[in-house]
Amino acid sequence: MITLTPYLLLLLAAIVVVIISTKLRVPYTLALVVFGVALGVFAAYTNRQEIYQGANSLLTPNLFFYILLPPIIFEAALHVNYRALRSRAPLILFLIFFGVIFTAFFAGVLVSELLGISLGIALLMSSILSPTDPIAVIDLLHRLKVPTELSTIVESESLLNDATGVILFLVILQYLAVGTISPIRSILDFVWLAGAGVAVGGLVAVGVYLLHRRLNDPAVETALSVAVAYGSYLLAQDIGASGIAATAIAGIAIGTWVAPRTMAPEARSVLATFWKVVVYISTSIIFLAMGLIFAFQDIIGNLRLILVLLGALFVGRALFVYAHRPLAGFLRGKRAQLPKSWYAVLSLAGIRGAIPVALAFSLLTTQTTSALSSSSIHTIIAVVLGVAILSVIIGNIAGEWYVRRHFQQDAAPPAA
Repeated sequence: MITLTPYLLLLLAAIVVVIISTKLRVPYTLALVVFGVALGVFAAYTNRQEIYQGANSLLTPNLFFYILLPPIIFEAALHVNYRALRSRAPLILFLIFFGVIFTAFFAGVLVSELLGISLGIALLMSSILSPTDPIAVIDLLHRLKVPTELSTIVESESLLNDATGVILFLVILQYLAVGTISPIRSILDFVWLAGAGVAVGGLVAVGVYLLHRRLNDPAVETALSVAVAYGSYLLAQDIGASGIAATAIAGIAIGTWVAPRTMAPEARSVLATFWKVVVYISTSIIFLAMGLIFAFQDIIGNLRLILVLLGALFVGRALFVYAHRPLAGFLRGKRAQLPKSWYAVLSLAGIRGAIPVALAFSLLTTQTTSALSSSSIHTIIAVVLGVAILSVIIGNIAGEWYVRRHFQQDAAPPAA
C-alpha cells in the first residue's frame, strides 16, 4: 500500500517554512534548503533513517523527471518573452552548446590536475553539473528585478541546455565503460535529442491551438494545459528526445501565441494561478528533499573536492560568459554586446540544483556504470549534492546582493 503521509508532512513543513521566510524576507528556496539540512542533521543524529528514505524517494530519477519537473519547466516557459528570446538567440545558443561543454571540460581538467583524481571521474562530475538548473535559476529571477531581456536569456538557457549536458554525461559514461568515444555519433545524438524535442513541442502546441479554438471553459482549458505539459514531455522521452526541450517549446508557444489568441482573460488568469500553485508544491518538495538528503551524505569527507569543483565551475562559466563581449563585438559589432553589468548576472546565475542531483542518483541504476565502483558512485552523488546545495545558497545570496546594488527598481537596462 502506498502511504502519502511523508509527502504531506513535507508539504506542510514547506508551507510553514515559506510563511516564515516571507516574514523574514528570505528567498523561500534558500529557506527550504537550510531547513531541510537542519532537519536532516537532526534525523541523522537521532538515527531516523525513515526520514532520509522518504526524502530520497522524492528524488528518484523517475519521480523527479516524470512528475515533479515537467510542470516547473512548462510554467516558466509560459512567461518567456519571445521577442527577447529571438533577438538574443545567438547568445543563448552560444551558452547552451559551447558554454556547457567549455565549463565541463575546464572544471573537470582543473579539478583533476589540482586534486590528482581520475580525469574521467572529474569530467563525469563536471558534466553532470555544467548545465544551469532551471528550477533554481527561475526562482531566483522571479524574485529579482532585472531587465526582461536579461531574464529571458538566463531562463531560456536554463530551460534548453539539458540536451548538451545529458549528451556530454552519456559520452563520458560511455568512455568510462568501454574506453572509446564516437564524436560523429555524439553529435548526431545531440541533434536528435534537441531537434526532435523542439519538433515535438512545436507539434503539440499546434494541436493545442486547433483544440483551443473550439473551447470556452477555463477548467477544461487548464486541464488541457496539464496534458500538454506532461504529454509533450513523455512523448519526447518515448522517442529518445529531450522532454525538457519539448515541454519548454510547447510552453513558450502556448504563452506567446495560443493563449493570447484563443483564451479569454478569465481562462488565462485561472491557468496562471493553477500553474503557480503546482510549481510551488513541486519546488517546495524538491528543495526540502535536497536539504534532507544532504545531511546523510559524506559531505565533510568530500568537502575539499566539493569546494574546488564549485569554484572551478564558477570560474569556467565566468570566463566563457565574459568572452562573449569581445567575441560579439568582433563578429557583429557593439550592438551585439550586452551591457557590462549583465555579464556578472549571467555568471552568478550559473546555479546548479535538483536536476544534477537526480542525474547523479541515476548512476545507481544505470547499466553503463559497471566501470564505476560503488564507492566512486557514492562519492559522485555526495559531491554533486554538496555542490548543488552550496550553489543554491551562494547563488541566491550573491545574485540578490548584486542585482540590488547594480539595477534600478524599474529594471531599466544600463548603458553598454
